[in-house]
Amino acid sequence: MKSSIFSFLWLASEKLVRIFTGVFVGLWIARYLGPSQYGVYMYALAWVGLFNGIAWFGVGENVIRNLVRNPGSDDEVLGAAFAIRLIGSLMAGTLAVAVMYVSGRREAELLQLVILMSLAIPFAETPAGIFLFFQSKLAIAMPVMLQNGVRLAAAALRIGLILAGCSLPWFGAAVLVESVGIFLVLFGLYLARGGRLSTWKYSWEGIRAMMIQGTPIAISALISSLAARIDQLMLGWFTDFVQVGMYGAALRFSEFWWTFAPILMNSLSPKYIFNIEDPQQMQRNIMRIKAAMLAISLGPVLLILLIGDYAIPLLLGQQYAAALPVLYVHIFIAVFVFFDAPLAQYLLAGNRQSQLIWKSVFMLGVNALLNLWLVPLQGAVGAALATLCAYALTLLVFYRLVPAYRDLGQLQLGSLAFIWRLARGRERWRIG
Repeated sequence: MKSSIFSFLWLASEKLVRIFTGVFVGLWIARYLGPSQYGVYMYALAWVGLFNGIAWFGVGENVIRNLVRNPGSDDEVLGAAFAIRLIGSLMAGTLAVAVMYVSGRREAELLQLVILMSLAIPFAETPAGIFLFFQSKLAIAMPVMLQNGVRLAAAALRIGLILAGCSLPWFGAAVLVESVGIFLVLFGLYLARGGRLSTWKYSWEGIRAMMIQGTPIAISALISSLAARIDQLMLGWFTDFVQVGMYGAALRFSEFWWTFAPILMNSLSPKYIFNIEDPQQMQRNIMRIKAAMLAISLGPVLLILLIGDYAIPLLLGQQYAAALPVLYVHIFIAVFVFFDAPLAQYLLAGNRQSQLIWKSVFMLGVNALLNLWLVPLQGAVGAALATLCAYALTLLVFYRLVPAYRDLGQLQLGSLAFIWRLARGRERWRIG
């Protein structure tokens, strides 16, 4: 347990740096650019991010699982992960630019941003296998410190761009510079620790096995990526970039909390999910982890409700006053994100990755329909409401109506029952 806690703390420190770079510096960028240009910037980020599901092609948590369950397979796993991510990231970057151009959105600054951010994808995605390798060994301290250094340097670069009065495309170039920095430090650390790229194995069998394993995750991630960004993309199509800017400003305060959910799960899953052979014990662990995640999710909700009225005018100015109601709706999504996070690992541990696809399809369909209805009526607030309702309906309706997912609904009910027993003193906190 102690090693998992230390792993979480190191990963959390990376997210704290991301909070600084993504929130405080990001808010400074928003204030500097203003709602309209900031909307263009956020639209470009959403567009390029849409294709990242192709870039990583499901090569993520399954790398940790394979390394944990198959000691001595490092070269095979890392070689396959690198090859898949390299090909996927090149495809993703090419498609992001090509589809944007063909779609008719040819505003000069928007296209420049998309091109620069697309060039960053291979540098951002290919070293992920190395990071996951260190994470599987619970030796995460040095990779995190090096990444933190790069992110702080990139934050300083962005601040310099603001102070120098640079134009919008320069902020796209900053994304590329940061990705190149992450690429260099992770590969450099791996080599410095005795790793050898020349020993990586690129056998078709290993790549094929990882692709088969990761395909359901990749499709699910691509659909989830579209579901997560469809609000900003539809805002850009049906309204204007000012509404995208308001929505993006609200996301700076709320969405970064979501990143803590996968950090927690990646720290806990190697020991308490992937390494558990007894199905009943695994389910007990899942229910207790879900209960803890639900309790943790209430923290950011209460914080935003307390400080939201003061934070947006103070940090962004009155030009972003319309972002406040968006924030108050959007922050509640954190509750569903945290509560649902353990179930992805549960499905992965049971080789049920394909079920992630249909869950994501349902969420995407609901989100798209609600956005079509609410965005033209309510703008940015409508987009936030649509996303919140899509999450709620997935967890509260889909898991109970579709037979193959009913055990997930039972795990949710079990975790709520555990919280009730714990509150009444009839249950002790225990995980093993």
